[in-house]
Amino acid sequence: MLRNTAYLEITPISVGGTPTVGEGDAVFELHHDLEVESQLEKSYLVGNFGTAIQEAARYVPAKDKLPVLSNTVPERRQGYSVDAGGGTWGGSLTFTTGFEGATWGDGSGGTGASNVTKTDASGEGVDPLTRLQVLQYWLANTLSDSRAGVRLHIGQWTDGSFDDYRDGQFVNVDPGVYKTPIPIAILTCEPRSPQDEPSNITATLQYRRTQVVDGAAKDVADWVGNLADDAEDVLTEAASEVPLP
Repeated sequence: MLRNTAYLEITPISVGGTPTVGEGDAVFELHHDLEVESQLEKSYLVGNFGTAIQEAARYVPAKDKLPVLSNTVPERRQGYSVDAGGGTWGGSLTFTTGFEGATWGDGSGGTGASNVTKTDASGEGVDPLTRLQVLQYWLANTLSDSRAGVRLHIGQWTDGSFDDYRDGQFVNVDPGVYKTPIPIAILTCEPRSPQDEPSNITATLQYRRTQVVDGAAKDVADWVGNLADDAEDVLTEAASEVPLP
């Protein structure tokens, strides 16, 4: 389990076996004043439905013609809901980019300020603004979607491939109970410079968990296209069932 550290892994798309960004996977070590927020928001197929019908059934003389949702009289202002599994699950990470010695990129330039490349800013003495710009370069030039190109190791969501920073040193950790990182879609990356520490850079990543679809880029594109076609067919069929006014 990762208690004090989170790791952002980014795998660039490859064309002909060659990464389109960098020289391989990038790893960003996020800690030092790490702040974590998580949000789960459900979307219901039917939400808070049925109260008006049941209230009408209490008083309307022809109540035998109204649909009855159950044999019991429900509490007032407490509707019926149908959860079809929709909604979003995501959160945000707030961290500083100035942690000395952090792994920050694809390792293409070695370590230290003199070895910074456009895809790596790992090691000691690297300017926090440089780190921010390298991270943003990766986020801007890679894809975060259901191909699981971007993965977040945090808490119990890790496969044990990264160490945790505890009491001033790194320690090996076992895989978390979920034994895998979280595939995510990046929504925003917002930096700011703290007033009490203007030389440092604080950044907040907002993300959403994403379902993984196995297959190559073309397969995923075909899957998205088929999904859109199916949704259109369903809506067209549903519209034909709606009576005209």
